[in-house]
Amino acid sequence: MLIGLVMRVYNFEKSFGFGHDQDLYSWIAKDIVVNKHLRSVGQITSVDGVFIGPLYYYIMALSYWLSNMNPMSAIVPTAIIGLLTIASFYIFGKKYFSKRVGLIMAFIYAVSFGAAFYDKWSVPTEPAVIWSVWFLYVIFGMLRKNLKLMPLYAVLVGLTYHIHIALLPILPIPILAYFMSEGTFKEKFKAIKFKNVLVSFLIFMMVSSPFWFFEIKHNFSQVKSVIIASKKDLGNPTGFVKLKKVINASSWEMQRRLISEWSIKPFELMWVVFIFVTYVVYKFKKISQKDLNLMLLWIFLIGLAQFTSKRVVSEYYFTNYLPIYMLMVALFFDLLLDKKYLSKVAVVVGGIYLFFNFSWLITANDLNDSYFYKRQVAEYIRADQLKNNYPCVGINYVAKFGTGVGFRYLLWYKGVDIIKPSSSVPTYNIVIPWEVSASEVNQRFGRFGIILPTQTKASSEEWCKDTNNKIDPLLGYTE
Repeated sequence: MLIGLVMRVYNFEKSFGFGHDQDLYSWIAKDIVVNKHLRSVGQITSVDGVFIGPLYYYIMALSYWLSNMNPMSAIVPTAIIGLLTIASFYIFGKKYFSKRVGLIMAFIYAVSFGAAFYDKWSVPTEPAVIWSVWFLYVIFGMLRKNLKLMPLYAVLVGLTYHIHIALLPILPIPILAYFMSEGTFKEKFKAIKFKNVLVSFLIFMMVSSPFWFFEIKHNFSQVKSVIIASKKDLGNPTGFVKLKKVINASSWEMQRRLISEWSIKPFELMWVVFIFVTYVVYKFKKISQKDLNLMLLWIFLIGLAQFTSKRVVSEYYFTNYLPIYMLMVALFFDLLLDKKYLSKVAVVVGGIYLFFNFSWLITANDLNDSYFYKRQVAEYIRADQLKNNYPCVGINYVAKFGTGVGFRYLLWYKGVDIIKPSSSVPTYNIVIPWEVSASEVNQRFGRFGIILPTQTKASSEEWCKDTNNKIDPLLGYTE
């Protein structure tokens, strides 16, 4: 746990990639805390008209409120979620296999530079890993007829709206697992108590209530949007090309989480390793056939959903594979530790893994476009604004589309009043990267350069307050 904490908080400010998603949840946290606007949705997703649930935003809003709206307070919830995930791996491994397997799984997730970087990426889908660990816990438990897990199952299903709709395809697996358990169908059906089902249903409705409130209020607009999106052809690849993309994206996600800075190509080798490890583990009876089948079904359903989807395939859709991959690796090393002549090899490999991940933490943990440099940009603009007594300013980005992000909230936080840039308002140009206008840049921080306003006459207070001059809301932000 201590190693995991160090991996997640060391040099946080310079390794915190404060981009569009972070800017957006900061703005939503501001809406909750400052505007007192209780929300039933977060940001809009890649599917038009479909939103992610508000849970992560309320967690961030609490942290922002306690820190007087300081965006660096994101370190607290991200670190806590990361540490809880480490503990969850241990609990899961110990429960269904052995204490040693639990320790190996916890060790891998704690030490992994890629896993730590995922946690401090700080996005609404961050809890997907801890959700996946506990969902696997429920699947294995239901396979062993543990109906006491039904309320936990209800919580996890309800949380899907708040974390990632890409998890929807695997939601029925615990039910299937239960009916795959030992005994007759009649016996298993009879063992299900109505009271347990009712309590679980009520828990599900409570956890997912923001979704139902929003849908009833807006005439089930999200459900309709999903149906429309499923029929809309976006011209994305299909067939073998799409299959290759799914395999490639899932391989890349596993690689950058487990062996972050070792760029092994082709990425698909990660699946070759997984198949080999799984074969050995199964051959030596470290895992049962039913457990393995349910995990393979998980992998298949998520992969099939992405293959048949008309949306663009993204790597983070496959982060939920991580607990399955880690379990098989942990069982493989547990097998090695059982063998006297191989146990030392396993320990040496673990030591090497620890060494390289710590070295990556020291050498690859300083981003030239991190929060650290964006904060300096915002502070520089604010200081110049105060020096020249500008009541409001314009901000323009000299950058490729999608790179001029992560400044809006920071500028507001530092007290910069921004309106639409024009010839009538002092406008600061943020150049990304600064080298594209090196001769014009007046100051630079990391990857960013700043060109001071050529229009130095301050705008009138009336011009600053004119609603026609207000800047557009952030992409994905709605009230």
